[in-house]
Amino acid sequence: MAHEMPGKPIQTILLVDDHEMVLRALHNYLEKRGYNVLEAHDGEEALLLAECFPDMINVLVTDLVLAKMNGRELARQLMPLRPEMQVIMMSGFPDEIMVQQELTPQIPILPKPFPPKRLWEAIEDVLANPQSGRTVANLAEPARLHNGTVVA
Repeated sequence: MAHEMPGKPIQTILLVDDHEMVLRALHNYLEKRGYNVLEAHDGEEALLLAECFPDMINVLVTDLVLAKMNGRELARQLMPLRPEMQVIMMSGFPDEIMVQQELTPQIPILPKPFPPKRLWEAIEDVLANPQSGRTVANLAEPARLHNGTVVA
């Protein structure tokens, strides 16, 4: 559990990645910066955490490509549970990043690999400037490409 910093409430981050080393490194880094970090190895585990955790989860940080459920599908399934949660995505696949940026340009997407400080900066930004376009609720909506095509 993170220790509360003076004058700053503890924020909770749901961190989802199927690579253990990435998950551990980011978890440890964020926890040292005062965050309460819930970690999940896949979308199913993330859904269970979101359902059972009694307090607010401020930010979902998820890998776009996961073994059992991708990050977009995870956000869709989180909609009834945590619609107000801000979202940050990450991926090591440039094609996935390009598609997601086209679908949801307001959601920060971090290309892997990145230094943990870059994630911390993105989290600080979404917490300081929450936007409806960066929420789970927005991701759950069918996305439209610029040419009007709906993408599920």
